[in-house]
Amino acid sequence: PFGFTPTITKEVYADTYDGISNYPGYPYPQLKEAICAYLAPEATIEPEQVYLNNGSMAMLINLNRLLLNPGDKVLCVAPTFTSAVSDMVAMGAEIESIPLEENQQFQISMDAIVHALNPSHAIIYIDNPNNPTGQVIPLSELERLAKIAEENNTLLIIDEAYGDFMERSNSAAVLTQNHSNVIVVKTLSKGLGLAGLRTGYAVVPKPFVPYMDKLPAEMALTEAAARLAPYALKDKGFLEMSKNKIAENKNRLLKSLKVLKASKTDNTVPIVLLYTEKDIHLYELLLKHGIIAENGEDFNGIGKRHVRLRVPATIDDLLKRMESVENELLANE
Repeated sequence: PFGFTPTITKEVYADTYDGISNYPGYPYPQLKEAICAYLAPEATIEPEQVYLNNGSMAMLINLNRLLLNPGDKVLCVAPTFTSAVSDMVAMGAEIESIPLEENQQFQISMDAIVHALNPSHAIIYIDNPNNPTGQVIPLSELERLAKIAEENNTLLIIDEAYGDFMERSNSAAVLTQNHSNVIVVKTLSKGLGLAGLRTGYAVVPKPFVPYMDKLPAEMALTEAAARLAPYALKDKGFLEMSKNKIAENKNRLLKSLKVLKASKTDNTVPIVLLYTEKDIHLYELLLKHGIIAENGEDFNGIGKRHVRLRVPATIDDLLKRMESVENELLANE
């Protein structure tokens, strides 16, 4: 919501001008070192464990092509990040989704995931924080899952697209040090605000490096992205400021709700799943009052009564519009 670090000025951006005509500086050693420093000291990662691509979605697509064969089974929860699962289906995977229950505020149950897991699953896909609910799974729970998945010879892909909004100590990157089956995918688009630069990466265990080397990555990033991304990774203070302001705005939003219900969610993550028991198209109702959200029908496991709402940088106008939405819901009872 708050853009990107002020250390990336127009002058800094202009300095990338001379990188337009040359091919990018693969294998991007400075950026990989900046990523390792960003993840430290919680995770001790070597540059050889970092693989870069054109956003986290491109990274997930390449992983799907590397890892999946037609008929492979993938375990996930629903709702979750739709595009990742849709690409797995396009690769011929069979998706087994564990539904998150509305009557439990869409709380993710690690017990349910563990209970469903068996050796027939080639991959477990988990986004943390979850999209669309914005809830964070504790690292201890993910480590428990990693151990059991390892016993089942199952890979665990943890998508941390929104991971920069949670505590860095909760990143599953630390699990790659002791678990050979854990792959963590991250992006600079969300918490670091560089969506236009399309920079994503995967952190893999050292034994998995030879397999990742099979993926083409020479032209995965532009030279401008490779030069500018380290500035965002170094400015941890900007990210802390963003998280604090998001938490303040999200708290106000959640406390203001009188009719609409909210999923289990964490306050520093700028998304939340809202829903109503009424048989209405909630996305269209919000749009009527000038609020743009994500349609619940675009996610597996939820529908027209649900929306994913983004928390904006300034909250007052949204609160007024949400009050109008809830007043209309009350008037229609």
